Amino acid sequence: MVYHRALFHTPFRKTLVLPKRRLIIAGATLGGLLVFNGAAAFWAGMKAEDTLEEQYKMLASLPVFKVKSHSYDRGWFSSTETTELEFNRRLSGPYESMLPDNFKPLLNSTIKFTNHIKHGPFPGLSSLDFRPARALVTTEFAMSDATRKTLKTFFGDKDPITIVNRLGFGGGGELNINVPSFDYEEALSGVKMKWKGFDLKLDYASGYKEYKTEANSPGFLLEASSKGSLAFDGVRYVSDIRPGATGIKLGTSELTVGNVQLNWKDSVPYSIKLNELVYLMTRMRVGEFINPSGEFKPSAVSLKNFRYQIVSSEQDEFVNTRGKLDFAEFNYNDQHYGPMRLDVSANHLHGPTLLKLDQAISQIPFEGVDPAVLRKQYIDTIKHTGIPLLTNNPKLVINDFYLKMPSGETTLQGSLGLNGLQQADLNNSTAFLKRFEVEARLSLPRKTLENLVVAQARTLFMVDQSAEVQPNMGEVEDLARNLLDNQLTQWKDEKFINEDKGQISTQLNYKGGNLTINSKKVALPWEEQEDPAPDASAPAAKKQSSAGK
Repeated sequence: MVYHRALFHTPFRKTLVLPKRRLIIAGATLGGLLVFNGAAAFWAGMKAEDTLEEQYKMLASLPVFKVKSHSYDRGWFSSTETTELEFNRRLSGPYESMLPDNFKPLLNSTIKFTNHIKHGPFPGLSSLDFRPARALVTTEFAMSDATRKTLKTFFGDKDPITIVNRLGFGGGGELNINVPSFDYEEALSGVKMKWKGFDLKLDYASGYKEYKTEANSPGFLLEASSKGSLAFDGVRYVSDIRPGATGIKLGTSELTVGNVQLNWKDSVPYSIKLNELVYLMTRMRVGEFINPSGEFKPSAVSLKNFRYQIVSSEQDEFVNTRGKLDFAEFNYNDQHYGPMRLDVSANHLHGPTLLKLDQAISQIPFEGVDPAVLRKQYIDTIKHTGIPLLTNNPKLVINDFYLKMPSGETTLQGSLGLNGLQQADLNNSTAFLKRFEVEARLSLPRKTLENLVVAQARTLFMVDQSAEVQPNMGEVEDLARNLLDNQLTQWKDEKFINEDKGQISTQLNYKGGNLTINSKKVALPWEEQEDPAPDASAPAAKKQSSAGK
């Protein structure tokens, strides 16, 4: 008994107690972590539902879709959201007559997708992703067996599209979309397709007021041995958008395309129903004569180094926007154009008015509304809300336009602005016109102007190929050239234009109601003086004098 007591008080007993205490502490810690993780997951699930509900409302507000069904099943550690959309036929209805017949059945289809949501605070833990987040959302699209079989032909066992939305604790998140690459070839038909993939990353803040976008499509090639080919590479889009003090979205966006090549070996017929478009916009029937029809001859088209950029900034309560568009080369068969540069600005735009105008226009209902009625509503809204845009000295500027063509070079610089306009001036057309300030300098090849006039004449006199009487297009072109030649000769004699080695140039200046063209004063309607009426009393007095004699 003494031995056992001695043993009980030896250091060996302490070594047994310490591991037990450690196990208790470790168990308590683990239990606490599990409780914390469960509570955090429940909280993150509620917050994730709020964020996804906001995203769903944005999707449901898009006019092109109507929500057929939507459900959200929230669990403790994960949730499921299912949405089914259909195309809004009330929106597309007036325009469906202009769509190809094989495209119309697609308007009856639906788009169904399911969001699988894993709650935070470590939603990617199962895949060894230790980044904290409210939730991790992966999207799965419902597809028919036939569609899956078709896509498997191209993508194999890879998912044709992967969408992952990581929701941050602050209410923002990061959306990533990926379409994998594939290489497809049909030996019998000679068809080859090489798709280099697509990636999109959208980093957005809470409420989607700020967001950064980066999208890349490295390239695509389609070859059909008997038809032609289509290829592009180096497509990239980036943007950085944020709200300004006035509420207008500011920032930059840029699209670049490395190369585009299109070749077709067969003639492609075309028929564009412009009369239907005019009727939709104006409710005026203009007949079939404006519908261009014909065929695209076998051709080769290429575009190199295309870039489009918009930058918007803010100064006090005014917004300035600048856009640039340029390309290095555009080739159409043996005709070569480029380089081309276009640099335009819209300055001193009243920000609060732009915001009010955007909100007012977005509130106009347009589904099922007659286009003529809708157009009147837009005009009335602009008249009622947009006046401060005109009374705060806005200015449009063409900073630079340059295009090299086979016939020469075209350049244009100019500006159009309003200075000191008052709302009362809108009731007086002369006072309104005198508030404009215009400057322009233009230079272009005579051959280019001639080609434009001839093309316009052909369009005006073109009739349907089935018409019994066809105009002689050769005579139409000769008439257009003669009329243009006479007009240019008259303008040169009057010093309104200059011509040097086939290059026509002129400049225009209008300010304070005074117009000069090529530094020559031009009388405007309100400046022309009417000839004084003859004195009616003079002949009568002469007759009386003769009678007296």
